[in-house]
Amino acid sequence: MVEKSAVNRKKDLTFLIVGLIIILLVNYVGSFAFERFDLTSEKRFTLSKTSQELAENIDDIIYVKVYLEGEFPAGYKRLRDETKEMLDEFRAYSNGNLEYEFINPAESEDDKITEEIYKQLYKQGLRPTDLSERSNDGFSNKIIWPGAVFLYRGKELPIQLLKSQIGAQQEGMLNSSIESLEYEIANAINSLTRTDVPKIAFIEGHGELDKLETASLAESLAEFYAVDRIELNGQLNSLTERVIIDSNKAFRVKVKYQSIIIARPMDKFSEKDKFIIDQYVMYGGRVVWLIDPVLASMDSLLRDNVTMAIPLDLNLDDQLFTYGVRVNTNIVQDVQCAPIPMVTGMVGGKPKQEILPWFFFPLLTPANNHPIVNNLNALKGEFVSTIDTIAKKGIRKTGLLKTSQYSKVSSAPTRIGLEMLRFEPDPSKFNAGHQVVAILLEGKFESVFKNRITPQLKGANEISFKEESVENKMIVIADGDIAKNHVNRRTGEFLELGVDRYTRQEFGNKDFMLNVMGYLCDDSGLMTVRSKKLKIRLLDKTLLKNDKFEWQLINTILPIGLILLFGLAHYFDRKKKFTK
Repeated sequence: MVEKSAVNRKKDLTFLIVGLIIILLVNYVGSFAFERFDLTSEKRFTLSKTSQELAENIDDIIYVKVYLEGEFPAGYKRLRDETKEMLDEFRAYSNGNLEYEFINPAESEDDKITEEIYKQLYKQGLRPTDLSERSNDGFSNKIIWPGAVFLYRGKELPIQLLKSQIGAQQEGMLNSSIESLEYEIANAINSLTRTDVPKIAFIEGHGELDKLETASLAESLAEFYAVDRIELNGQLNSLTERVIIDSNKAFRVKVKYQSIIIARPMDKFSEKDKFIIDQYVMYGGRVVWLIDPVLASMDSLLRDNVTMAIPLDLNLDDQLFTYGVRVNTNIVQDVQCAPIPMVTGMVGGKPKQEILPWFFFPLLTPANNHPIVNNLNALKGEFVSTIDTIAKKGIRKTGLLKTSQYSKVSSAPTRIGLEMLRFEPDPSKFNAGHQVVAILLEGKFESVFKNRITPQLKGANEISFKEESVENKMIVIADGDIAKNHVNRRTGEFLELGVDRYTRQEFGNKDFMLNVMGYLCDDSGLMTVRSKKLKIRLLDKTLLKNDKFEWQLINTILPIGLILLFGLAHYFDRKKKFTK
């Protein structure tokens, strides 16, 4: 019996030593080899190759302050936890160059200190969310700041972690925000660390939106790009330049700007300016066309209570047709729309104003799950037109924005009057269905000047005419006002892009334009991360409410019962073994 016990002790000691050696070997190998395992079905904790490379190439400390700490409802705790886990993933690949902390901006008991912190966060670019919580005493409001600030070498970049979506349920909105976490973090890292900042430009000279009307968009874009404003004025080298490549003075043509924005032109384009833009496209330049084919002025409508929407000749129809689209000279009305104020009567000798839905300001929603519009809030449109696609070989077309199914299309010219606000819409007339108002074009574009230019000019060195583009992409939007912020002309102050001047509601216009430029200017594949989809796994609230006590009992007793069963089994096993 003593001899058997000694053998058992020797065997146990051998197993212990072998186990320790295996653990030491695994840790030693692990110090050289790096691997992470994601057992979730949708690989929610697996970073894309692009995100991994961004994290690996961080060459200095990036410090992240996340303002998602405190007492939150369960959904917001989930957003906080998912943010922490995503930051942990980036940190694992960053060679120790990414650090973070979670901060509760409302932890101070001094209201003045809390208010100062809130003001500072707002100045940094974060936006609060007002939570309404149900308690035994009724409802209580709580302000939270679901955002983060990235700090790197004296630069800082705010990102909003909670993505608002009009009409979305809280669970869906939070899930969309969680889906966007990898892209938001990766994009922030990319914007802070890259040295080759892309150059973009707003085109001027054709009555486009002025500097104040695009001030909000320009400020937001300046965080990621070098932003310029340029007037073509018939200068052939406005958008392209020659680069000498050898001693024989051979050259190649290079675009000066990675992308240009043509924001709601009002005047005709000359053939020479069209040629400059066309050759810019042929040599790889990207274009955002924000076109109003119909002239309708809200200013004249508010002044005279009536206006006419008339076709606007920009001399761009043939160019856009050649590239693959036609912007129609019509105007869309939509039951799903933004409101405007209207005087509806007099009370006590003073005019009474009401906020009423204005069908000419449709709320535009994503047409699909393309990375540009995935999880995007509704956009506010103003006097929007429709777009048709044209069959062009090799050109891929993707709709980006659409109206609701309760829309109505009127051909220009058409009369618009504020008296329309007084009448309920006739459902039988708002039956045109979804109308596409923004389209992405990708492929090799044919020059609109092909077969229109003389052989002498075609071979001239100063022109370097090209008939077909390299693989390229552009976006056409049939509403120039999507990029326009409201301006107070008396003071020069402007609202943030997407903020409604009447209701102060924030729409997705700015995010859309940033995504548009991100897709056109980014060839690394970072934008594809926005397509990531996660499955919502929520508890059945009805079942939980009805069977709450049963589930509490099961969750309390079952684990204890399993431990007791295991203990009893182990006890009888040992008793049986050592009584032989």
